[in-house]
Amino acid sequence: MVAALIATVSALASPTIAAIDPATEPRYMGHASADRDQWQRIDFRSERLAVRTAPHIKVAIQTRGPSMQGLIRIPGAPASNFDTARGMTVVDLINVGDETRGYAEIVALEIVFTQTSPGQYYQVFAVDCGRGN
Repeated sequence: MVAALIATVSALASPTIAAIDPATEPRYMGHASADRDQWQRIDFRSERLAVRTAPHIKVAIQTRGPSMQGLIRIPGAPASNFDTARGMTVVDLINVGDETRGYAEIVALEIVFTQTSPGQYYQVFAVDCGRGN
């Protein structure tokens, strides 16, 4: 994985999605706020130190029903856009910092929706936590 990746969104094919196990990583389940233009904070603490200070992480956003679209970020870092068109998408998020000074501890994510149905539920969980490369 390349630590300098600018936040990229990549939709997964169905066979790959089946391999994602949300029970193995920190996850959050919530519903879309009625205020579509408001950032929602997601508590995203992990017991693993490598996750908490990773230079980047991949998170999956899963929903049922219509497509959800919006932005997601690690607080203080650039936001990535997403679209759950087929029910799930995986997003690369870069963290604030560098190898010399270290990376910020990831204790939360922030998400804002630009397209959703009122009260629609979603789930966010870590898929991969990168360390350099």
